[in-house]
Amino acid sequence: MCIFNNFKKMRLKTILISVFLLLPTSTLAKDYDIERSKYSKALKYFKNKDYKNFDKLKSQLTNYPLYADLEYKSLHKPKIKNEKKIIKFIKKYKASYVSRKAYINLIYRLSSKSKYHELIKNYENIGSTDLHCLYIRAKIKSNMTKGIDKEIIPIWLSPKSQPKSCDFSFKWFYKKGKLTDELVWQRIKISLDRNNYSLARYLVRFLSKKNKFWANSLLKTYINPKKNIISKSYKGNHRYRNTILRYGLIRIAKKDYAKAKQYLKKSQSFYQLLDKDYNQLLQEIFIQGLETNQRNIFNDKDITFYNNNDIYFNKSLANYAIYNSEWQKLIYYIDKFPTYISQEQKWTYWKGKAFYKLNNGNFNQTLEQLAKKRSYYGFLSAHLINKPLNIQNIPYQAPENELKNLSSRFEINRIYEFFILGKKRAARKELKYLMENSSEINFSSLSLLFHKWGWSDGVILSYGKSKYFDHIEARFPILYEKYFDKYSKSNIEKSLLLGIARKESIFIQYAKSSAGALGVMQVLPRTANWVLKKSKMKKVSRNYLYNKNMNIYIGSYYFRYLYNNKKSYVEAIASYNAGPNIVRKWRKNNKSSEDAWIEFIPYDETRSYTKLVLEYALVYDWIQNKKNTIRVSKLININKQH
Repeated sequence: MCIFNNFKKMRLKTILISVFLLLPTSTLAKDYDIERSKYSKALKYFKNKDYKNFDKLKSQLTNYPLYADLEYKSLHKPKIKNEKKIIKFIKKYKASYVSRKAYINLIYRLSSKSKYHELIKNYENIGSTDLHCLYIRAKIKSNMTKGIDKEIIPIWLSPKSQPKSCDFSFKWFYKKGKLTDELVWQRIKISLDRNNYSLARYLVRFLSKKNKFWANSLLKTYINPKKNIISKSYKGNHRYRNTILRYGLIRIAKKDYAKAKQYLKKSQSFYQLLDKDYNQLLQEIFIQGLETNQRNIFNDKDITFYNNNDIYFNKSLANYAIYNSEWQKLIYYIDKFPTYISQEQKWTYWKGKAFYKLNNGNFNQTLEQLAKKRSYYGFLSAHLINKPLNIQNIPYQAPENELKNLSSRFEINRIYEFFILGKKRAARKELKYLMENSSEINFSSLSLLFHKWGWSDGVILSYGKSKYFDHIEARFPILYEKYFDKYSKSNIEKSLLLGIARKESIFIQYAKSSAGALGVMQVLPRTANWVLKKSKMKKVSRNYLYNKNMNIYIGSYYFRYLYNNKKSYVEAIASYNAGPNIVRKWRKNNKSSEDAWIEFIPYDETRSYTKLVLEYALVYDWIQNKKNTIRVSKLININKQH
């Protein structure tokens, strides 16, 4: 039986482990002062390998909510060899993130000791490719290979390099002759689709000798399509030839779709293309031209060949119409969308704006409902039809006794203790584990409980899970206000800086991104050093960037510099996320209104980031003043045309 039983089915009685769980949170805060002190001392003893005193204090904390963490540490003392204790621990604390930690440790431990049958018995897929590959390895080692192909292939068909733990399975798959040329070819194509050229080049070694030629030809064409798209060496009607042609044409079309059409025409007889294949490639070339906003595409004489019922194709046409301010065409293509797409906020707004630009009275009616929404497109719509922004704070009303009941739960008590002890990272891990695994919790009520605690990031995370978005003063806290007041020069700037902090870190002081950005404003060390040099201050250590005062100073200074450089809040926001150099390139050939420009930011992350920060800034303006003092047009130019 799997040790990681479905948490969703668990009831409170299975996780209540002592009478302390029945106490309200307010009581816990008072009653556990002594235990917290002992817990902290026990951790120090463990760190110093003073296991005698650690065990002594641990024995005094059996009724403390964080006792499980001390038990976990006991499991990892030197010379502890009995995995049964770990399994028992996981079962006992399955409502808590600490069981997840123990489970991960168990799988690594069993794998390193070649205890494959035990690993298989206790394995549960938690979404980790690394652990899953260890599981597959264990099955191979145990000769349990029936149906294993179905487990290996999805891991293999990835556009990125997989963990080293997967190498064993891939090598076994290859030696067994199961890693066919077709599977390798698929992964090469997937990698190139994601611009992972280095992985694609690595994968060539797994192909048979006869097909390595075609793969290398594909890679050459990917790098230099004009030179390699047609070659006398491409002999015979090989099934991989058309792939070479397709990738070559798409690469050319990204820069010059008209030139790609010429190459397609030249290639038609060489590749012996059927009419349906020719027309399909013609459409793909056309789409590349649309997506890179190349000129005069609506005048393309071949447009009749294209599939006008293809949703993706019509979206590309509509986006192109936005870019070029072709308002009548924009309405035409939006009307071709299925209803579920045309009613999306983006397309509702742009259809309304098209009517507005055409002086068509339908614009008011089109945007009326959207203008009531508290969202980026809702705010833009309200501006166009001259309506006030619809922002109001409606706190969630928790059912009777629900907060008290929540305060009595084992997993909530653990979160609270971590919070009280200042271990907010641990508290967030517990909360995220709860969010992933519990269907019993009313997360709106839990958010309200966190709000009473004063734990802002817990509030934001749990309201996000609950989808209750109207308690905006809880969802949009103003932390470290004295620093934002000190370093902002206007209400607009303060609101924008708060919006950036909310989006970047949800005000988490010790936040660290995968890219190495640190603190509340997610400042990169190199950016910090540039700012400090610019402001004639001494360099500081990376750790000092966790200082709230210094971090907000640097983030504010840098944002102001970005704004002053272009006098555009939109470009400053995008630059804060992606960097000013890349934003400069994006803006160079696009002189459209800023709402249109945002739609064509090439990075999905930066495009979403820019919209959200603008939305958050307007919300923060309302929170500070109980009305909106900032006009939408002050933040974003939505009226400019080519």
